[in-house]
Amino acid sequence: MSARDQLAPPFEHSFQRGRSRAGMLRRVAVFQIKLFADGLRDVVMSPLSILAAIAGAFSRRDPDVYFDRLMHFGRGTDRWINLFELHDPALRDTTTLDTIADDLEQAVRRDYAGGGLSAQGAERLRNLAAQLRRRGNAKTDG
Repeated sequence: MSARDQLAPPFEHSFQRGRSRAGMLRRVAVFQIKLFADGLRDVVMSPLSILAAIAGAFSRRDPDVYFDRLMHFGRGTDRWINLFELHDPALRDTTTLDTIADDLEQAVRRDYAGGGLSAQGAERLRNLAAQLRRRGNAKTDG
């Protein structure tokens, strides 16, 4: 058993494409998006937790009711963000950042295969790279 297999969760995500460099780069990119979403959630929840505590202190009902709601919301966003791949999206019939990334990738692949904007953009990037290489070669030759 490899070190990767020992550290991986007990399930395979649909976005894990094997042991390719492109698959690893994709996972890192999705992880960076998840880190951003997690940080944004923390920034928003910090003042909300203070407001929930203040509201609870002045509430005639259970003083924990607002804070408990915030905790429930936090657990839900934890599953949605799925930062460390602990929640298998296939087991839940919900949208997560993982499923959004999968859907987005499939849409781009379909568009590329059909010669859409992504294919045109890729062709333009290839042409630009070729032009830059020719300019670089012309400068070193001249």
